[in-house]
Amino acid sequence: MRHLLLLLTISIILSGCLSWAWRGYKKPGPDDFESVSPLTNCMKIGTQNLNEKRKKAIKEATADVCKILASDEFKQRVLAQQWLVSCDLINGQPDVMTGQQVFDLINKKIPDYSVHPRHPWNAIAQTDPANDRVAIKPARIKNWNATDKKERANLINTIAHETMHILSGSFRDGGHGTTECPDARLVSYGIGNLVEELWLASHP
Repeated sequence: MRHLLLLLTISIILSGCLSWAWRGYKKPGPDDFESVSPLTNCMKIGTQNLNEKRKKAIKEATADVCKILASDEFKQRVLAQQWLVSCDLINGQPDVMTGQQVFDLINKKIPDYSVHPRHPWNAIAQTDPANDRVAIKPARIKNWNATDKKERANLINTIAHETMHILSGSFRDGGHGTTECPDARLVSYGIGNLVEELWLASHP
């Protein structure tokens, strides 16, 4: 009985921590999604929770992310390796996709989603794919206004990373950063880092 009560208490605490990122979140109306790029596969962003300064930062950074996702160099880099979809083992084997499979998913129309400027519990950002929304720490959004391009690139990485979670619920990263599941091979972290690298290269 004590064990069940402990598990219930832990479950309630974890649920509260995960919901922390969505305090004050306003659901989008039909006119709240804004285009950020003329590229056909680029997502629209729900800006109903953003002030004008944050809206400008998110729209500009997202447009840059979409531009890189549509580039030939990005395509070649994605195709050049096999990717870990998650850190899970499937029948004892790594959960993998070919570069072509990953690129084909990214190359489709990315779902539209809303951005909420809220600091998630123990994270820079948190994605809720079921409700097409991403919470991003306000300080990370503020990075876009920095003079140091490496600071600005932090937001590029975050948007690319969280977009992978929106794109597919299969792209998970629990347990990442190990020898068996290195960030460079994992879709969410690997694509985020790759997009950041290519953005920095295009902004000397």
